[in-house]
Amino acid sequence: MDSQRSLCGGRSSGAIKRIGVLALCAPCVLAAFAGGCGSDGGGSASLGPAGKFLGRWELDGTSSTFTINCPASMLAGAAALWGEMVFEKGVLTDATETSGNCLPPGLAFDVDKTGVILSVSNPDPYTGMAPVCSVPIGTDAGGHTVFLDMSFTALDFTLLQTTAKQAPKAMLSGTGTGAIAQDDGTGTGNYVQVDTCTYSGTGDVYHRMSQP
Repeated sequence: MDSQRSLCGGRSSGAIKRIGVLALCAPCVLAAFAGGCGSDGGGSASLGPAGKFLGRWELDGTSSTFTINCPASMLAGAAALWGEMVFEKGVLTDATETSGNCLPPGLAFDVDKTGVILSVSNPDPYTGMAPVCSVPIGTDAGGHTVFLDMSFTALDFTLLQTTAKQAPKAMLSGTGTGAIAQDDGTGTGNYVQVDTCTYSGTGDVYHRMSQP
């Protein structure tokens, strides 16, 4: 297992966390890829402006509006990066997504002025760069982990109108571009980009399963 890597002078990543959210058919890569709007749901002022969002959210159903296209790797089709999203109160931002689908430091979010939209923070306060979700998607012929590094230009988690006797719901939408990166053949942790991907979706709905 790779302990660290670098791509075009980018950051190194820590220990790889196993995920199993996204299913893609591709011959060259193993799949491994979830009063107004929303009630407080039991949150309190101590949780900050993101109180309505904190907790565990599950994707409704098994399909996704998000699609990915990586031409060189022949990866294309519906792809949910998050079957589950977990938001915790942030330190430098209102909230942090901690499901583990993205390698650390993951993605940081802030609540907008309306109070019903949680948007990815850009730049990321921990890296000073665009927000990136790094996902291990398989291994190459040498057994080295292949990564998808997805940089988001927009990623919003929007609370939906509440319905009596139902859990709060929210909708995920966003766009991004990514790089598929794999070992350069030396086994020294130096990674090279082998494909460029696009990723977008407009309406994945999640329901809240737990709260602080």
